[in-house]
Amino acid sequence: MSDRIWEYRDDLERLARHLCRHPEDAADVAQTTLLKAAEKLDGFRGEASLRTWLHRIATNECRMMRRRRSPSSLDALFDDVAEGRAPERAETAPDPEEIVLDLEARESVLAALETLPDRHRCVLLLVDGNGLSYRQAAQVMGVSDPALRSLLFRARAALREALEGE
Repeated sequence: MSDRIWEYRDDLERLARHLCRHPEDAADVAQTTLLKAAEKLDGFRGEASLRTWLHRIATNECRMMRRRRSPSSLDALFDDVAEGRAPERAETAPDPEEIVLDLEARESVLAALETLPDRHRCVLLLVDGNGLSYRQAAQVMGVSDPALRSLLFRARAALREALEGE
């Protein structure tokens, strides 16, 4: 099973990049998460899936890192977007205007996410960003399924409101 945890590195790094807001920090969090998981693997009880357990560790690592550091600037967040990958089409090259519009939309969403409380941002990234089921996300966040659904509803409403307020 210890070999299986390393399969989740990219998934953990993607989650950490959104929660920590820095690619370098994301790589550190993913690595730390995997090392901690490897050390504590014998304590994994299997109450949740391996992926959920790893997401929980990564989420906690990001929280601890953010507590130790001052908040990051939006510039750092937008640097990640500037490196963004425009949607790829196999049959045609992307239209430059579409790329710009896509980047602007991403910047708007990221800016709106930045205004949300950590719990709202985290639930949105877990469910909508990383595709975790409600049950898995609830386990990662340490809440019941109904509480997660309520939190997700409020987070989506807050994101819509933030996007409309632009």
